[in-house]
Amino acid sequence: MRVVKMVSRAASSVSFLLLLALHAGALPANARASLDAPSGTLYLKSSPDADAQEALRMTTTMQAQVTGNVARVHVTQTFLNSGSDWVEGLYVFPLSAGAAVDELFMTVGDRTIRGEIQEKVQAQATYAKARSEGKQASIVDQERPNMFTTAVANIAPQSTVSIEITYLETIPYRDSRYTLRLPLAITPRYMPGARLDPAAPLAAANAAWVNAAFGTSATPERVTAPGQKVDITIELAPGFPLGSVQSLHHAAEMKDDGSGKRIHLTGTQVAADHDFELVWTPAVTDDVAAAAFAEKVGDDTFALVVLTPPNVADDAAQSREVTFIIDTSGSMQGPSIEQARAALQMGIERLKPGDLFNIIRFASDSSSLFAEPQLAGASTRILAGQFISALRADGGTEMRAPLEQALSTAPNAGYLQQIVFITDGSVGNEAELIALIHRQIGPSRLFTVGIGAAPNSYFLEQAAAAGRGSYTFIAEREQVKSRMQELFQKLERPALVDLKLRWPDDLAADVAAPIPGDLYAGDPLVILARLPRSPSANLILSGHIRGQDWTHPVAVTRVGEQSGLSKLWARERIGDLARQVQYGGDREQLRASILALALKHHLVSDVTSLVAVDTVVVRPPGSSGHVEQAPTSAPSGSYWATTGFAKTATPAGLLLDCGLACIVFGGILLWAMPRKAVAR
Repeated sequence: MRVVKMVSRAASSVSFLLLLALHAGALPANARASLDAPSGTLYLKSSPDADAQEALRMTTTMQAQVTGNVARVHVTQTFLNSGSDWVEGLYVFPLSAGAAVDELFMTVGDRTIRGEIQEKVQAQATYAKARSEGKQASIVDQERPNMFTTAVANIAPQSTVSIEITYLETIPYRDSRYTLRLPLAITPRYMPGARLDPAAPLAAANAAWVNAAFGTSATPERVTAPGQKVDITIELAPGFPLGSVQSLHHAAEMKDDGSGKRIHLTGTQVAADHDFELVWTPAVTDDVAAAAFAEKVGDDTFALVVLTPPNVADDAAQSREVTFIIDTSGSMQGPSIEQARAALQMGIERLKPGDLFNIIRFASDSSSLFAEPQLAGASTRILAGQFISALRADGGTEMRAPLEQALSTAPNAGYLQQIVFITDGSVGNEAELIALIHRQIGPSRLFTVGIGAAPNSYFLEQAAAAGRGSYTFIAEREQVKSRMQELFQKLERPALVDLKLRWPDDLAADVAAPIPGDLYAGDPLVILARLPRSPSANLILSGHIRGQDWTHPVAVTRVGEQSGLSKLWARERIGDLARQVQYGGDREQLRASILALALKHHLVSDVTSLVAVDTVVVRPPGSSGHVEQAPTSAPSGSYWATTGFAKTATPAGLLLDCGLACIVFGGILLWAMPRKAVAR
C-alpha cells in the first residue's frame, strides 16, 4: 500500500510540475495538438473546455526602395483568421531605431483606409470605440523606439485583413560600406528587478515579464515562435557605380536593370530568424567622402549631409586602459556566447604590452577578473584566456552593476580609458542605463558590440552615443574577426575631438540633433538640418587630434533631390528631445514639443499613433470574439527559438526539466514494482 501511495504521489508531482511548466510558457497548453503542426503555427483555445484550433496567422512582406542615402520601406502584414470566432489580432514587431513611421493603410476586401496620426491616448480611444461598435480598425503604436505593435479589431471568421506600414530611414556609411538593416526577429527583453513571487501563479509571473518586455496587455501562450517567414524585395539606386553588393545572412537573387541593382531574396519566403543586412560598397571610395541631398518643403529646405573624415595616422598612439564587459545572461545561450567569447579573446590579443585591462562578466550577478586593471603581459593574458573559456550563459540580465563598476574606476594618469561592452542588449530598462552612461562617462569612452541574430540595436547605438564611442554588430561567428578588427582599429587610433561644422556663407542651420563631440576613423557624420536654402559651397569640419588643431574643408561634390528629408529631420529631432527627457530635462515641455513635431510631420512616436477605422459595421451584435497575438520571430540559435518563453524571467525551463525527470523516475518505479504490491 505504501508503494502505491508513493507512485500516486509521484504521478501527482509529475502532473503538478508539468502544469506549472505549461502555465509558465514552457510548452503550449495544447502541446499534443501542436506537436504535428507546421513550423510557426500557433494554436489557442477560446475556453478551457474548447478544442484547440489553429490561431491567427500572419504573413509579412517588405519592400524597400533605396535612393542615395535614404530608404523608403513598406511593411505589409496580412492577418488570416481561420477560426470560427471574431478575432482581435495583435502583433509585436521590430523596426529600425531610426525609422520614421509615417503611413498606415488597412485593406479589407476591396476597401483601403488610410491611417491618421493622433495623440496616442486619442488614437487608442478611437480604436477602442470602433472595436466596440463592430467596425474593423487598426492601430500602430510605438512601444519602444525599435519595437512596435499592430492591433486589428474585428477580423471576421475565415477572412483576412492587410495592414501596410511605411517608414523612412537614412542608410549609414561606416567602415567603407553602406548597410541597410531590416530587423526581423526580437530578442525578448529582461526587466531588472522583476522577480518571481513564489506565492503567485507562474502564468501571472510570466505574463508580467511579457508585459514589461513587449508593452502589451495580452497574455499569449507564446510570444515568439520558430519558422516565421518574410518576403523581402529591395530596389537599390545608390546614385554611384557599385563595387559590390552582398546579403550577409540570407540567400539573395540579384538582378541588374542597368540603373542600379534589384535584389530579391531567393524563394517566395525566407526564415525571419536573422535581421536582414544588405551591404554595398562604391566602386570609387572618394566619391562618397561627402554627399548632400535636399528637399524643399514650403519656405524651408531640409538637407541630409553625410561626411566621412579621412583616416588620420598617428604613430605615437596613447597607451590604453580597456575594461571589457561581457554579457553572460541566459539570452546569450547558444551561438551568441560563442561569438562573445571569440570577440573578447580577440580583444585581449590586440592589446599592446603597455596597455592595462580588466574583464567584468555579468548575468544575475557580476564579477571581475582582477580587482583593478592589470598590465597586458604573458601571465595576465593566460589568466584572461582561462577566465574567458569558463564563461557560460545563464541567469538574468542585470547590467547596471557592471556598468557602474566600469564607469566608477578612476583612470590611471597617462592612459586613455575605454570600455568595450559586449552584449545582445536584451534589457527593458534602456532609458535608465543610457542616462547612467551619459551621467558617469567622464573622460572615458564606451564602445558597444552587439552580439546575436537580432540584438537590441536601439540600446547599443544610444549607449555608444552617450558614451562618446562607437558601436559594432556581429551576427555570425564568421564576422567576429573582421568586425572586431574594425572596432579595435578605432580604439587604437586617436579620435577627432571637439568637432565643429561651419556652414558656408554663415548659413543659419537648424540641426536636428547636436553633432557628436568625438569621431573615430571609419565612422560617418550624418547631419539632418533645416535651412533657409541649399548649401552651395564647401563645409568646414574642424576639431583636435591629441591637442593639435585639425581643419578639413569638405567639398560637396554630389547634390541631389531626395523626398522625405523633412520627416527624417523631424524623427531625428524627436529622438534628441527623447534623450533630453532621459537626461533629466523638463518632461512636460519636451513631451509637448515631441507631440507637435509628430503631429505636424505625421509620425508615430512615443506620444502619437497611427489609427485607421472603416466606416462599415461588420461584426453582428452579440457575436463572440477574443484577442489573439500572432507569434513574433525568435532569433536563430536563441533559447526562445525552441521554447518561446523568457528563460531569464521564470523557472519554467527548470520546472519542465523536473517534470520530465519525474516522468522517467515514475516509469522506472512502475516497471520495478512487484505485481503483488500493485495489486494491493
